[in-house]
Amino acid sequence: MALSRYTFVVIVVIAIVITSVTGYYIGSIGKGTLTQTITITLPSTVTSAIISTAYTSKTFTEVLIITQSTTAYKTLTSVVTQPTEVEKTVTLPTTVTKTTTVTTTATAPQPPKSASLFTFYLPWDDSLETITSLSSYLDKPAGKYGHITIGPDGHLYAGEKRIRFLGVSVVGPGAFPSKEEADAIAARLAKFGINLVRFHALDANWEPNNIFQPPGTRNLRQDALDRLDYFVAALKRNGIYININLMCYRQFSSADGLPSEVNNMAVKDQHTLPFFYEPAKQLVKEFAMKLFTHVNPYTGLSYAEDPAVAFVEILNEYGITFGWLDGAIDRLPKVFRDALREKWNDFLIAKYGSTENLRKAWGATLKPGENLEEKTVDVFNYADVITVRPSQQARMDWAEFLWYLDYNYFTEMYSYLKNELGVKALIIGTQSAWGGTPNILANLDAVDAHHYWRYPVGSGNNWYVLNDAMVNNPRSNTISQLALRSVLGKPFTISEYNHPAPNMYRPEGFVLLAAYAAFQDWDAIMPYSYGPYTSGHIALASWNSTRMRGTLDFDQDPARMALMLTAHMLFVRGDVSPAKQVVGVRMTKGDEIRLVATLRAGAWNMPSGTLLDVPYYVPLVHRAAVVVDNITTPISYISPSEVPPPEGGIIKSDTEELIWDCSDVDRCVFIVNTPRSIVLTGFLGNRRFTFGNITIEVKDTLLGGWATIAMHVVEGSSFADAKRILVLTIGVSLNSNMPIYKFDTKQKLFTTSVNLTKDLLSSLYGVKISNFGNWGSGPTIVEGINATITISTERSVAAWILNNVGRKLRPITVLTQGGNKVVELRGVYSTIWYELQLY
Repeated sequence: MALSRYTFVVIVVIAIVITSVTGYYIGSIGKGTLTQTITITLPSTVTSAIISTAYTSKTFTEVLIITQSTTAYKTLTSVVTQPTEVEKTVTLPTTVTKTTTVTTTATAPQPPKSASLFTFYLPWDDSLETITSLSSYLDKPAGKYGHITIGPDGHLYAGEKRIRFLGVSVVGPGAFPSKEEADAIAARLAKFGINLVRFHALDANWEPNNIFQPPGTRNLRQDALDRLDYFVAALKRNGIYININLMCYRQFSSADGLPSEVNNMAVKDQHTLPFFYEPAKQLVKEFAMKLFTHVNPYTGLSYAEDPAVAFVEILNEYGITFGWLDGAIDRLPKVFRDALREKWNDFLIAKYGSTENLRKAWGATLKPGENLEEKTVDVFNYADVITVRPSQQARMDWAEFLWYLDYNYFTEMYSYLKNELGVKALIIGTQSAWGGTPNILANLDAVDAHHYWRYPVGSGNNWYVLNDAMVNNPRSNTISQLALRSVLGKPFTISEYNHPAPNMYRPEGFVLLAAYAAFQDWDAIMPYSYGPYTSGHIALASWNSTRMRGTLDFDQDPARMALMLTAHMLFVRGDVSPAKQVVGVRMTKGDEIRLVATLRAGAWNMPSGTLLDVPYYVPLVHRAAVVVDNITTPISYISPSEVPPPEGGIIKSDTEELIWDCSDVDRCVFIVNTPRSIVLTGFLGNRRFTFGNITIEVKDTLLGGWATIAMHVVEGSSFADAKRILVLTIGVSLNSNMPIYKFDTKQKLFTTSVNLTKDLLSSLYGVKISNFGNWGSGPTIVEGINATITISTERSVAAWILNNVGRKLRPITVLTQGGNKVVELRGVYSTIWYELQLY
């Protein structure tokens, strides 16, 4: 129903000496028309007035800041189409003899029909210094202490200081913003504590606006390069390092000087070619030369020598063994298959010397007409190995041949980048288990891996995600699999990770990743992805989309983006301690070859510790890593068999800071309890959690009790002496007007609005859901969480609701109950974060 109009006067005086004034209005308002008439005369002691404007349905705070002299006053009128941050300048008289009087008349907005859901988004260009800003945590500029190096402990250093990276992937055309956009993006990234940007798919084959100047892919597009240069310089100024991906989706063609048959190959099949076909490898080297020797005019340095460039990845998620397991060799055109066959025969000649010796080793595997003298022994198709089953020795030889092709390519490219181009950044080959093997990748500077929980299944717009929570599935958790892809004694990075939308439990992902990454003592985590990934669709190309554009981009998803602050605190700030004990899992080169030859390995499950039957709980209790050939480390370790299984469904880290509690198997909870951070994610509803002098009690939620609550000390060394605490409360988050379907039946379940109910949303747990490519509109709709925080303290406590940039919106009443201070967080406050002050 329509609300009445209210007019009132508020008088507030704050003491500080000034002699002349101008007004600057800053506030956060809802839908409706706000007419504000300000007539002010100020005493010399007043610098600002806090004006609390009360509506029937909600209360918000407006702040009047006095800045300079003027001689008149004006009336302000604003029509607001959605809740937003507004800034207005108002002119005030110079007379300073009376108190401040402010009269406000406003038409209040209609309250939402649901007390739990409201529209809320995080502005794409926000860089305001508030309690939610971590920009000051970053050393600026990036590279101020020189190039990133590897210490004797196998970890990363900036100068003498250990450094961890919290990064994001910027994909395709996202790397080429305008200069104005670049400045805003860099500042916003810094605000959320992000200190690394991974430039992924500069060579995007789906995108005409990529790094290459047609025809072909041999020349760099100068306008794109200029935009990239400026973006890199803006990131560097803000303390953000760079990770450059050398080849992700480059699509070779005959215009590059390759045989015309390459034009009919799938892009990933083409990426087998540099491993054995010299002209293709030279094309990769040529691109590297042109990119890394190019001098950025905005930094005055080449990408080879700039200390802000921390990493270079040679190839994304690929290798020739991976390609064979994925059927790429089966699909090779004859001209390229012949080149591979010649390499294969050279390998066999070096090993056996003659056809006779080969036949003795292989038995009946050789086909009529195959011999080494004429180099006619054919390559093995993956399909043939499955159906024909060559002899064990033949399969071992083929797997060894592929192993050496991978090894030779990555080590040759490493040498070229380091020794011929002078690249100072750390070099990564490809991803462990999703492209390469530990014993190959450990020969480069760092080992990397990717993983996702419930990655979309399907293609085009015909896909689904399974709508369930990883916290309820510890046996299939991603963290343990990632740990078993790391290598003991080598830096370990995760350059892609996500829990994709529209899975409604996805906010848990960044919490679990950051907490266990710190516990495992990894060196970098880079959730995927940040920003637009195409320029061909106006809505998808916008940085200011106010909504999720797809399953993986999270920069406009409040539920995931806000928790990047939590990820920084747990991982980069180091609130979670490293494990006390290390578990080593031995894997040799021979093991890797055997796993491929016997087909125990697959394209997306290459040889790594995940194939060695290590119990799922081991990396959740201790640090775990693969022990490879030819790397000596002073780190002592125990075997997985020495780790007892958990009791009662509760898995506790050896530091006792992390607890994965599945004592109630359908309502699991993950808990982080450290001196400066407390985080809960999982089915928290109607439960109480006590941590020293702090108790958190969460009410029921739209997802049947599932929520994420985080508390971080912003000022102080621990919760015991904290002066300021940031609190985050995260529930369901979806785009406006986005349809959700049951995938199997194509039944439309709902279209997102503030009217969604617990009965509907919680009933979809474990269901295959999709929007079939319809991502609705902005702004995002999020859930307000009802919770109570009780602090046992004799100190005074103040609590504030924060708006979408982290500015104080209005205070919350703090109750005193005996020796406790009680703060009630309510969904109707329409926020996801709060500030607590203790004094």
